[in-house]
Amino acid sequence: MGKFTKLIESNYKEQQEHGCCAVESKMAYVGAYLFDFTTYDEDADVLFAKNMIEVLKCILDKTTFEYQKDEKQYINYLTMVNMPFLTDKLKWGGSIRGAWFDNWQEYEVDGIKIEKQELEMFIADLIEWANCA
Repeated sequence: MGKFTKLIESNYKEQQEHGCCAVESKMAYVGAYLFDFTTYDEDADVLFAKNMIEVLKCILDKTTFEYQKDEKQYINYLTMVNMPFLTDKLKWGGSIRGAWFDNWQEYEVDGIKIEKQELEMFIADLIEWANCA
């Protein structure tokens, strides 16, 4: 269990108890609250969250070029790296296809403060938490 796992779990439970709408699954919470997708459709939140998790994992694992060899994954990658959640969290050299996380900034996601050099840790904990449903 990583540093951010308990914080993510706590925020999830708080949204379930006090949120303006019910969050039935971890992936729905991730999509609506962490990735900030605006869909008003829990199934769409889950779908988009799963798509984003795939892209986050390939960026974290530094396998972006391998991930994009399939046309569907290529489109998913380009779509997700252009979503608001990632706009300030990525850097890339000559091509966005080889993006990496900007680990040298501070961030806040659903009230969770992420210090410099902790973004990759947050992403790894988020992936692990979301996938253990």
